Amino acid sequence: MKNKLKNISPLCAITIAASVLVCLYYFIYLLLCLFGFDSRLMSLFALFVMSCAALPIILHEKLKMLFGRAFKPLHIIFTSLMCLYLASVVLFWCYIGFAPGRAPSDCVDAFAEADTGEDTVIMVFGCRTYGYTPSLTLRLRLDTAYELLTLLPDAKCIVSGGQGSNETVPEAEAMLRYLTERGISEERIITESNSHSTSENVRFTKELIGELSLDDKKLIGVSTAFHLPRIEALASRYTLPMELCASPSPSAAHHYVSMIREYLSYIKMIFFDEAVIITKVT
Repeated sequence: MKNKLKNISPLCAITIAASVLVCLYYFIYLLLCLFGFDSRLMSLFALFVMSCAALPIILHEKLKMLFGRAFKPLHIIFTSLMCLYLASVVLFWCYIGFAPGRAPSDCVDAFAEADTGEDTVIMVFGCRTYGYTPSLTLRLRLDTAYELLTLLPDAKCIVSGGQGSNETVPEAEAMLRYLTERGISEERIITESNSHSTSENVRFTKELIGELSLDDKKLIGVSTAFHLPRIEALASRYTLPMELCASPSPSAAHHYVSMIREYLSYIKMIFFDEAVIITKVT
């Protein structure tokens, strides 16, 4: 056993370490999925990534025989990609973790000091609902918006969210009911129920603001803390100025799985989002 360990090259050691870290990262995620913290589709993706990381290590000798002289350069490429992936994940967590964002109490105090909110519009980003019942994540966003609406009694509120394939009503309708049941007047709430992504939340809200002649109002976007940097990027792309107010994640487990999905959402935004692509071209 000791002889085998001595024969492991530095490249192999780095490859094994990177593979173990990637598998551990997604193994924790899969464990949380078993407790209902995320979807089955993402679980399949996690298994796919773990397979890509682990199989080349498990089948090392067979692949070495199969590829012959090409094995070493392929090995170097594989290890480099694994290390780059891990580095990008670490940088992403640091970026989201240290991204500027107001805590709910801070943003409420800061915005409430200005006036009664006559020149303010609060926008709440949608999330999963169960009929008219908001998920815990969405409920925390709505609770933050409720604090703002209470302290800014003349402010309007836009609730943004369409109906997903696994939902029975548009998210905006569920959000409207939740706020009105807590005592916010329905006249203060504007629904945007056509969006199915963060990009569409921002784009459709901008169109709605223009239609209602609310362009001169100060816009405050409310969402979960990890979500705010992507909102900020999209708001900049669509030239929709907004302040950002963070609501908390329901738990550390929710935050962990959300960050894994958020990483993929950033990749989707960079390569496929209409606003980003147009900005790159122009």
